[in-house]
Amino acid sequence: MDCAAWMYSHEWFHVRYHLTMDELDRLAQRRRSVRPAELHRILTRAGFVAREGRGSHRVYKHPNMIGILTIPQNRNPVRAVYVDEVIKAVREVQQ
Repeated sequence: MDCAAWMYSHEWFHVRYHLTMDELDRLAQRRRSVRPAELHRILTRAGFVAREGRGSHRVYKHPNMIGILTIPQNRNPVRAVYVDEVIKAVREVQQ
């Protein structure tokens, strides 16, 4: 099986899903010291599409989710409330 076919197979989804869930568990443990780049990586791996928002924010949308997520990009670390929103949204779309 070539790389392109493997990426769209059930195995690839299974690997991505478990990596994301492991990352979410680690993220929940250290929710007060998370950087915006980490949230971006987790959201894009979970299937969210990013676009630039107004000012220093980035907006994320997922086809299986109603609504959007707005995450600040210049705040290190990100506030815990944003981390909680990301964890909740990723778990919602992965079910």
